[in-house]
Amino acid sequence: MTFDKEGDYERRGVRSADRGRVRSARARGEGRGEAVTAENAVGLVLAAILTIFLIAALLYPERF
Repeated sequence: MTFDKEGDYERRGVRSADRGRVRSARARGEGRGEAVTAENAVGLVLAAILTIFLIAALLYPERF
């Protein structure tokens, strides 16, 4: 374990993500303004249907 000049713990070979500064609000990673794909739309619809089904099964278990 080593310490830097300010007395903070220093990890050798590991860089800080933002080096203590405030990051800008620019887009990063996935998504970058791309359109929604058909696969994502189908997944959203299936997730919504499944959610509705599960809620109905909880509210009216005698019908399932």
